[in-house]
Amino acid sequence: MIPTETKVINKKIGVFSIWAIGVGMVISGESFGWNLGWAITGPNWFYLPVFVAAIMYFGLVQSLIELACVYPNVKGPHEYVEFAFGKKAGAFIVLAVLFEFLFATPAIASSLGEYLGFLIGDLSLAPWIATLFLVAFSVINLFEVHIGVRFLTILTLMAIAELFLYQGAVISSFKFENFASNAFGNMSFESFIQSIPYAIWLFLAIEGISLMTPDIQKNNFRKKISLGYNLAFFTLFILAVLVLTLAAGGIDWSNPASLSILEENHPMPASMALILGKGHILVQIFTFIGLFGLLASLQGIALAATTQLEPLMPQLSARFASKRVLASGLVLFISLLAVWSSGTGFLIELSVFGAVCMYLAVSISLIKLRRKADTSIRQTLEEGTYAHVSFNSYFSSANAWLAAFISLICVLAFVYLQFTSFLIFVACSLVYVFVIQKK
Repeated sequence: MIPTETKVINKKIGVFSIWAIGVGMVISGESFGWNLGWAITGPNWFYLPVFVAAIMYFGLVQSLIELACVYPNVKGPHEYVEFAFGKKAGAFIVLAVLFEFLFATPAIASSLGEYLGFLIGDLSLAPWIATLFLVAFSVINLFEVHIGVRFLTILTLMAIAELFLYQGAVISSFKFENFASNAFGNMSFESFIQSIPYAIWLFLAIEGISLMTPDIQKNNFRKKISLGYNLAFFTLFILAVLVLTLAAGGIDWSNPASLSILEENHPMPASMALILGKGHILVQIFTFIGLFGLLASLQGIALAATTQLEPLMPQLSARFASKRVLASGLVLFISLLAVWSSGTGFLIELSVFGAVCMYLAVSISLIKLRRKADTSIRQTLEEGTYAHVSFNSYFSSANAWLAAFISLICVLAFVYLQFTSFLIFVACSLVYVFVIQKK
């Protein structure tokens, strides 16, 4: 019997758990994807889109903190948008978040397949391995199995230990001369636009913390959520810079074989193999540990995609199928189609597009909700009644404007890169919001 609901968290969470959720949702982005950005700009210039993405995420994190403090019981970013712009706008963002999780699922599965294929020495099996894991997690998600916060914390700590193992293993080969020798790629308007999705991938999904907002301890709420969000963001930023720097400085780019890393879905073990040799015991240990982080990410992202899609499915007879069965089946079908027919880079671009649409909407929502609050305060003061200032400071508005501006650039970048996919998304959104959702 399939349970209708499974409790995600049994007790209120604190700073450490907030940090673990934020880092755990994102850290698989350190495992793959960034090398595709290297292929466009080269390792040296890729820092520019990474820093732009980091600035956007810093602004977004501050915006999410402020919104959480004002609306502490909200269960997702789409509700902020709904408060600001109405139900239809919120429905658009539901689809944007679905886009984010739906296409991140096959991307992570593909990388997981390559990690295990690399470990057993046969990369040709990678799509089949990815298929097996997708089928397994589709069945698991029928039972709505959630990773507990404590287990997610353990996996997060393992993933961080994995990254430190990587850094410790390659630092002995680090040479500044290697930065000068990787003279491929370039920085232009075109290359910046093409590489920005892979920079965003290093931070994507930190907003997963917002799904847990109602479960955060309410005493000293602002201090707890601010500290948790910011620690998660800066942890991810530092880890990303360390990985990019040590990998670029550790690889001997004068060796033609080194360029193969630009096309891999397992760049971290592949780069370790280039530096230490594929048979080195640390390469095997690193790849094995890395599987656990990817497995956790795949389960969490696949469940999120299923959960997002389930409310959009039509209600059929209970004898035929439940909404969860239909949603899980559709996620599996789309994921398998993507794994066998699409490149990881394309899937990352689609996932990032859904994310930046949500980021743009959340940032603008904060700006509008602040103005509504300011107008309400002025009116109550004019009437001589007590006015409570819900929002903390105008610093959050500056961050919201910053995040909105960069998010808009990223949305336009996607439209430029994948115009056909953009039109499909818009068409599906319009049909859902104005036809299916209309009541």
